[in-house]
Amino acid sequence: KVATRRDLIEEKATALAEADGFTLKRDPALLAEVSGLVEWPVPLLGSIDAEFMALPDEVLTTSMRSHQKYFSVVAADGKLAPRFVVVSNMEAEDGGAAIVAGNERVLRARLADAKFFWDQDRKEKLESRLPALTQMMFHEKLGTLEEKVARIEALALVLAPVVGADPEQAKRAAHLCKADLMTGMVGEFASLQGVMGRYYALAEGEPSEVAQAIAEHYAPAGPDDMCPSAAVSVAVSLADKIDTLVGFFGIDEKPTGSRDPYGLRRAALGIIRIILENGIRLPLLTAFGKAAELYGAALPTA
Repeated sequence: KVATRRDLIEEKATALAEADGFTLKRDPALLAEVSGLVEWPVPLLGSIDAEFMALPDEVLTTSMRSHQKYFSVVAADGKLAPRFVVVSNMEAEDGGAAIVAGNERVLRARLADAKFFWDQDRKEKLESRLPALTQMMFHEKLGTLEEKVARIEALALVLAPVVGADPEQAKRAAHLCKADLMTGMVGEFASLQGVMGRYYALAEGEPSEVAQAIAEHYAPAGPDDMCPSAAVSVAVSLADKIDTLVGFFGIDEKPTGSRDPYGLRRAALGIIRIILENGIRLPLLTAFGKAAELYGAALPTA
């Protein structure tokens, strides 16, 4: 049974991590996936080369998780430990030594790629990547990502005083919020969009509020996701979601009972959560009107 395999994997993987003085990182989705992939689960503990531990934790976790289905291990200080748990589908006569060595070799190659992207990306500033957004369409009727960023900037500037954010920081965060889409790391790991923008912004000396807003402007991505609470993050997140809603509804691309390809329900629920959880008094009709105005002739209803 899958449930039995899941319990066995969790129990043995936890014990392996704790025997080394660490803790298994909780990942219910990965646990469920691996439980369905193996019939005779045998968790084994492997090591990560020290040279890769300077990579951001999210990069390590995503590299291990998405490609290899490895579980991450956490040290006492909350950072990732130089260990991982792989679940073999067989009992090996050598206790799994060859399996661990093989998986360490594969992970070494994966992390070498990630380190290359990390090193290369930091050679260019986020600002320098913005012109490339002219080549990426937001939607054929709603223009490019560069145009979307310009609208988010203008809308964030309007929303900033309402939510108590510094207007210039909100404008700057909005200006840079999509730049990491043009980095090698996000090209390889799309789930790290925003996250990498934060790291690169901090490395470039941007204010922490700006970097945090870049990371959080996609949030909340779902009902279990954390809602932004920092004022600058709130302003940019609201601006991004309001722009999306107004644009797609303006060209009559509305969600149906079975389809919502542009994530409009998620955007609407995100706006509601941000407002409610932060106790914001926001005149939504005014904000929607401003967003429609920023689209100009692109919207037939504007």
